[in-house]
Amino acid sequence: MSTIDEIKTALQSLSPELIDIEDDSDKHAGHAGNTGGGHYNLLIVSEAFSGLTLIKRHRLVFEQVEPLMKSKIHALSIQAKTPSEYQPQ
Repeated sequence: MSTIDEIKTALQSLSPELIDIEDDSDKHAGHAGNTGGGHYNLLIVSEAFSGLTLIKRHRLVFEQVEPLMKSKIHALSIQAKTPSEYQPQ
């Protein structure tokens, strides 16, 4: 299973309406401090974020993917939106 699939699986507990993950690792290869794991951009849309501040939304996402942060994820950029906030591009 790819890391992207593992991230998607970990986030299923938030009942997402949309998950979009971009692997940005190639732009960060070999930079200082990277001891392994990839760089990912995450867009997740879920009712679970209703009424939560940006910090609380990010914490909720990080709680779900925490086991992957130890080895498979070095950096995760998060856009966490409710369905009413999400505007498709």
